[in-house]
Amino acid sequence: MVPDMAAGGLRSLKRSAALRRWPMIASFLIGLCTAATHGIADSGKPAGSTMLNALANSSQSSFSLPSLDGPPHELGRLRGRVVLIHFFATWCEPCREEMASLRELQSRLEGRPFAIVPISVAEADGAVRRFFAGESLPFAILLDRDRAVARAWNIHTLPSTVVLDGALKPRFIAEGDVDWARPDVTEILKGLLVEVPS
Repeated sequence: MVPDMAAGGLRSLKRSAALRRWPMIASFLIGLCTAATHGIADSGKPAGSTMLNALANSSQSSFSLPSLDGPPHELGRLRGRVVLIHFFATWCEPCREEMASLRELQSRLEGRPFAIVPISVAEADGAVRRFFAGESLPFAILLDRDRAVARAWNIHTLPSTVVLDGALKPRFIAEGDVDWARPDVTEILKGLLVEVPS
């Protein structure tokens, strides 16, 4: 009887320790999502006001990732287009709002040499599938299950977006959510599209 009570007490202690760790894990994940946008809120700027910052002499490795609908997608196949690599997570509130802005951008640039590549970072396939269930998406959702691509591209904040030119060279980065209809953002994208040979 005593050993059973001791075992029960040990299980209870282990469960209690595990429950104490969850707030720390949740805090870390929320911090990853809000790291860039927290300063924006403190400065009084509205959501979506993250700037696209120019990158100098930057290069990134290519990648091939599985998509939510099955077939893998290779970055190299998008050469000749302006490409937005958008790193996000479905649990990240600014990421959710920005996804709607990206859909509208894809619609506005339909028929142009342009592609949006959203990459879900370190999430279970089922969670991503549930989030997009019943939605008709204008782009494939790629799955960076082990964060290998996010690490290779030095992504530390979600959402983050890297804008590539037609030669797939990274030209701009935004760490935080962007309003993709903003005039300054539109001008940057137009400038890159002009550079792409017709």
